[in-house]
Amino acid sequence: MKLILDSASNIRKENGFDCEVVPLTIRTEEKEYVDDENLDVLDMVKDMEETNGRSRTSCPNINAYLKAIGKAKDAIIVTIASKISGSFNSANSAAGIYEEENEGANVCVLDSNGVGPIQKLITEKFFECEKKGMNVKDTFKALSDYSRDHLKIGYCLKSLKNLANNGRINPVIAKFASAIGIRIAGIFSDFGELQPTHKARGDKRALESLIQDMKERGYKGGKVIIDHCDGASFAIALREKIIEEFKNANVKIGITTGLCSFYAERGGVILGYEV
Repeated sequence: MKLILDSASNIRKENGFDCEVVPLTIRTEEKEYVDDENLDVLDMVKDMEETNGRSRTSCPNINAYLKAIGKAKDAIIVTIASKISGSFNSANSAAGIYEEENEGANVCVLDSNGVGPIQKLITEKFFECEKKGMNVKDTFKALSDYSRDHLKIGYCLKSLKNLANNGRINPVIAKFASAIGIRIAGIFSDFGELQPTHKARGDKRALESLIQDMKERGYKGGKVIIDHCDGASFAIALREKIIEEFKNANVKIGITTGLCSFYAERGGVILGYEV
């Protein structure tokens, strides 16, 4: 059974995960960045900080997913939230084509309704299922139930420039937030939509806002994954705050790859956690 993710998962093959990662693409008016193991993420982040024109992201096409499936008899694909990318639609189309052309094949596609850390938590659950010897359909059901019923995602952004350049928020709001040093904290809804919840001035209030959101959404301890874009000090402070508040917390810190770095920007964090 093969596991396939898109690069919004912040997973690289060399991280030790036995899975296939299909890259998304980030584009400005002058340059294209393929979110794979050859991308220098911090160079891309620096370029973006110096870019004032429009920027956008592109999901993998159907052929990219067909190539990733390869000759697998059974496969599960886990994508970024379908509300913010067409990756799920491409994967779903590829799965249909592959099953039609390969009798007996099973390719299941899961919309994570999240990004980055959520996909990592689903990946960990996948390998738990694999160790138990579960088949593809039972594994897919377990992942779907786990994702829907037990996973939540939050974020805290220091800059909104790329979201503005990407046409997702008003540029005036982005400039105002940057000028007065406001961090925007928020959540992904249960339907995979970004929802700002707090405007926090300073790291301390931003940390408190994130903890408040976690409590309100039912976190009582357990797994947390924090991915950051060149924001290790804030990620470490958040981990310490979570462990202080929840004694049985299991918190890991990772880094964002290209797609998540584009949206999180320098100093931003994305966290996924179990409830």
